[in-house]
Amino acid sequence: MMPALMSPPCRPVPAVTAPRSFGEEVAEHIPIVRAVIASMLRERRDHADVEDCVQEVLRRALEGYARLCPDKALRPWLLGIARHVALDHHRARQNTLRRVQNESPDESDSSSIIYDRIADPRPALDEQMDQLRRERQLRAAMNELTEGQRKAMLLFHVEGLGYQDIAERLGVPLGTVATWISRGRRAIFTEIHAESRKP
Repeated sequence: MMPALMSPPCRPVPAVTAPRSFGEEVAEHIPIVRAVIASMLRERRDHADVEDCVQEVLRRALEGYARLCPDKALRPWLLGIARHVALDHHRARQNTLRRVQNESPDESDSSSIIYDRIADPRPALDEQMDQLRRERQLRAAMNELTEGQRKAMLLFHVEGLGYQDIAERLGVPLGTVATWISRGRRAIFTEIHAESRKP
């Protein structure tokens, strides 16, 4: 009689969470979107132009939600939108600056003096060349990796997945993922370092 009245040991009941809305998922990525835009515009993260671009990214993301494939990672897709928005904004800035300079040929005009003091946000030519060289080196180094290392590196560094998610995606043990990423980083560092020492 007594055992029947005693309740069995309690097991923790997993919390039931409602599926998150698309807007909530997007909101989690706002800080990285803001950082990318600020970097491309060469402005502080709290600059008004950066905020305008972030709002435009959110608008485009919500409007384009229906076109997003269910299996496509959200973060790279959002960062792609952010890049396009920042480039569009940068081009609009440049066009406005050129138009104002063309309308005010008189260099004694105070407005032309103000615009002459605005720094060109584009990187210097030598910086652009260095960036292209680094990208070529990185692509070449990635091509030298094994297929597993390359996939793990892309999923970790580009899509932002954690080791556990990568292991599940690739169907390999967690330790294998850690080894692939560690060896991949070391191989890329060695390849780029050796390449940079060439005359």
